[in-house]
Amino acid sequence: MKAPWPNFVDPRNTSTLTFDCYGTLVDWERGLVHAFRRLLGERAASTSDSALIDAFLKIDMELISGPFQPYSDILANAARRVGSEYEVDVGRDDEAAFVRSVFSCPLFPETLPALQRLSKRFRLAIISNIDNELLEGTLKLFNLDFSVVVTSEEARCYKPAEGIFKAALSRLGEIPNRVVHIAEGLCEAAPARRLGMGSVWVRRSERSDDGSGARPDLTVQNLTAFVDIVERAEAQAT
Repeated sequence: MKAPWPNFVDPRNTSTLTFDCYGTLVDWERGLVHAFRRLLGERAASTSDSALIDAFLKIDMELISGPFQPYSDILANAARRVGSEYEVDVGRDDEAAFVRSVFSCPLFPETLPALQRLSKRFRLAIISNIDNELLEGTLKLFNLDFSVVVTSEEARCYKPAEGIFKAALSRLGEIPNRVVHIAEGLCEAAPARRLGMGSVWVRRSERSDDGSGARPDLTVQNLTAFVDIVERAEAQAT
């Protein structure tokens, strides 16, 4: 019987899964809010978590769309600019602490169990808008190895630019239609699909819809839902 699931999750056709890291595997919003609250103190006491995240995202999108700069500089810039909005004097030590807050962002509860299940069937890789050193700190949270890890620092561009995806495909040495990219940000579906990769959108919240209008091959609420689909597809394919 033919499996009623998209072909790209058929283990016979897919060799590799690439993941966005922050937002997909790592609960960066939780870490980001904690960092802003430490930075702004009582000045932001009446500000919602959502408003703080939106303020950061506005700056982040502006800066990653411009001339390339290290992501640590983007984080420091965001700390300064948001601090200025709340009339908080943000010094170099404050900027450095905000940048280091990346290390304290926790994994989503289902991340490790999902990756362990998927690693039995696929190669796993990460494509991340981050500096090498910052990602290295985050990778210590995982108890498994990724076949390939590609950062914006290495590719000299930020997703959704195609360059970072091309760098990952080159490092993987795999043809695009045997690779599926999994990301919380909707916009990442567009470059992945243009290059011939499959695309899964992990729609964790309404904020995950970035307004890009991209069309992923599959939408799930979390990683566990994706693993369940893969395992059902495998069961029906045998």
